[in-house]
Amino acid sequence: MYLYADRFPAGIRMTDYDVCIVGAGAAGIAIARRLIGSPLRVLLLASGSSNDRGRPVPAQQAIYKGTHGDFLSKVDPVFSDRSRLHMYGGTTNHFGFWSRPLDPIDFRSRPGYRDASWPFDLTELLPYYAAAHHFGHFGPFNYDDIAYWERVLYAHSFDPQPGDALTGAIMHAQYEESLHDFQVQFGPELSAADNVMVLFNAHLIGINTTPEQDKVKGLQCQTIEDGKAGRRFTVGAKRYVLAMGGIENVRALRLAGDLGQNAAGHLGRGFHVHPLLTNAARVRFSAPVATEIRSFFRDQQVRLEPPPIEGGTYRHDSAPLVNPELLFDMCVFNAWGVLVPTEAALEAEHIGNFRIILRFNPAGDEAVVNLNWEQVPNEVSEISVNPAQTDAVFGQPVAHIDWRMREEDKRTAVRALDLCEAYLRERGAVEYEYITDLSGGAEDWSFPPHPGALATGDHHMGALRMSSDPAQGIVNPDSRLHTVENLYVAGSAVFPTGGFANSTLTIVALSLRLADHLKSR
Repeated sequence: MYLYADRFPAGIRMTDYDVCIVGAGAAGIAIARRLIGSPLRVLLLASGSSNDRGRPVPAQQAIYKGTHGDFLSKVDPVFSDRSRLHMYGGTTNHFGFWSRPLDPIDFRSRPGYRDASWPFDLTELLPYYAAAHHFGHFGPFNYDDIAYWERVLYAHSFDPQPGDALTGAIMHAQYEESLHDFQVQFGPELSAADNVMVLFNAHLIGINTTPEQDKVKGLQCQTIEDGKAGRRFTVGAKRYVLAMGGIENVRALRLAGDLGQNAAGHLGRGFHVHPLLTNAARVRFSAPVATEIRSFFRDQQVRLEPPPIEGGTYRHDSAPLVNPELLFDMCVFNAWGVLVPTEAALEAEHIGNFRIILRFNPAGDEAVVNLNWEQVPNEVSEISVNPAQTDAVFGQPVAHIDWRMREEDKRTAVRALDLCEAYLRERGAVEYEYITDLSGGAEDWSFPPHPGALATGDHHMGALRMSSDPAQGIVNPDSRLHTVENLYVAGSAVFPTGGFANSTLTIVALSLRLADHLKSR
């Protein structure tokens, strides 16, 4: 069911819901859809409108214009506004749904590199990863079947050699807007659901709790009308889920008197992203690299015909389509190969996980190295609120993001590029030129507009990390705040570690797992 908060009388109290989800991006929509048809009465608060596409209206987006620490200001001065969208569908409106699960090693502690770990291993998430994978219409859930993807891509990764530190891996993307915009793909199901209400133009401005801050009693909400703060209303439910993204979830808890804070003061701390060097190095080969190898690293559209029976084999179809409508019966997406470290290399090097994209020139004898990697958790990398600056609509302090890097992060980038150079020289590379400057300490980089500038991946992780021990994190393994009995967090803020994989597939998997937990309660 779709309703609009600005069509209700001011001061209305909406109660008797079993679950209230705040935020209708990838996490919120995934949870709400999973709960369709359940016995639960679900309220999904969406900031925008039912016809949102592309970009948010300026008044809504202005709420996301936060402030930044000195380092982030040098890397990306518009990060808090640019990297997220305040609208129905959230940031799914401007992404390509790059997808891959985290690796098994990403869930474990790494002695000599990081102590942080998840409270469960990859096997816990595998069934939810498989379900999340289908949100992108990605066909078979077989990322590690390199032979299958080499056949589909008419490609071949570099031949392995004894002692290789790197190996090939597969990533997917969904560029079709009717699929990667979650509100477009799942909107019809949500609007038709009897037990789910999507309430538009509904903005969280306050969380009411007991004096002990151990239970949420209700939410204070407000509309935006004519670009200004509109009518207020309240929401009551048995359980609440914050699904507003890895930054805004933290801001909401900060504005609620540091709700969920633990004794160690971890609320908002440990914020990390995937640092990115799109032009890290340039490599030249003595002769053009074989076409099938270059094809492995090329982003290609894939068409797979689903099996006639469940559990069957997807058939690759590359023939010209006589009837374009046949596309509606196929899984159509993009796939390509990357280079990643072996587990043995990560353990031996004591560095973070990473992935390398090779972008070849038309002649095939040169390539640019694109590097994306894992950060080690960093307590001084923090999300707080800035009382000196308030948002332009509701007058509340904006988020302040003080993103930092550590020596371990710099070392990962240096060693990743060293390992890449050694790997490619064994395969015919004769020159390997660094474009970015990796000299100096943790905060010494090439900054924009340098062609080798450090950039921020748009994955906001870790500031509300998950832990079994309340002293080590903010939410428990069920994604509920350790200190608040009926408040949950969905999204990448709960990631204890981030690996190198883009975060949305893991966000959706965790959200589906949380939805099943809510149903079981």
